[in-house]
Amino acid sequence: MSRDSGLENLKKLERDVIGFQKLAEYLRLETGINLNLSDKNQTLLASRVLKILPNLGFADYSALHAALISGHRDARDLFINIITTNTTHFFRENQHFDVLGRVARDLLSHPEKKKTREIRVWCAACSTGEEAYSISMVLNSIFPAQDGWNLRILATDIDTDVLRTAIRGVYPQEALDSVPEQYRSCFEAGKGDSLGYARVRKSIRDHITFAPFNLMTLSYPFQSKFDFIFCRNVMIYFDRPEIHSTIRKIEGCLRLGGFLFIGHSETVVGVTPGLKSRAPAVYERLKVIRKGEAA
Repeated sequence: MSRDSGLENLKKLERDVIGFQKLAEYLRLETGINLNLSDKNQTLLASRVLKILPNLGFADYSALHAALISGHRDARDLFINIITTNTTHFFRENQHFDVLGRVARDLLSHPEKKKTREIRVWCAACSTGEEAYSISMVLNSIFPAQDGWNLRILATDIDTDVLRTAIRGVYPQEALDSVPEQYRSCFEAGKGDSLGYARVRKSIRDHITFAPFNLMTLSYPFQSKFDFIFCRNVMIYFDRPEIHSTIRKIEGCLRLGGFLFIGHSETVVGVTPGLKSRAPAVYERLKVIRKGEAA
């Protein structure tokens, strides 16, 4: 595609308001992301969709939308992957990891945990894996396997491309700049063709299961409750109904006394009385005595 024809196709997509609205509605229903009609968002959608249309053999929004609503799996994955934004790094918002370490140490003396010696974590919207690995580094230092602890971290994302990166656990050496000194030993430096890269050590990777998951799923099918859930900087793209629905479903996945970590620009205030603030953007799930219920 020549530069001129590429610009012409981009302008054509930008002018397709009806097509934009159809794709935006599909995106909202499928992912919760709210893409309002604006010049900025029209350009954003057009520039990103233009990257995948040739791969699918489609010429415009109409063909893409028809494929999406018909259940075309490749079209769905490419569309979701190209639209979702993935911004992350190791120990992002590092004060959260200080809080995680502090409340996790309290579990060392928890009667139930001393018996089961199992710690369960859900890292929702894990992107390329840095957040999940940061969690694993902190908790592995507190609950070592040699002491009989079973640390299990489920890391999920709707974007299948970023999950492939996360599973590999290989990052440019400069990505380690945000890793605290005490955790630098959790990486092994690449050699030869991998010079300039580092891989998370197997002892840290083995605690994590990466899997695709859509937060817009009607119910979350987890059989056991989580001690900690990280769902940070995802709901900023949601409308209020989707935020409330997501928070309530997440609350149901937390054990009593478990902790939810969200982004600093997000809040659960007014959504549920069962989540109480314990630190900035950190909430503990407490038992709520509802009207007519015995204490």
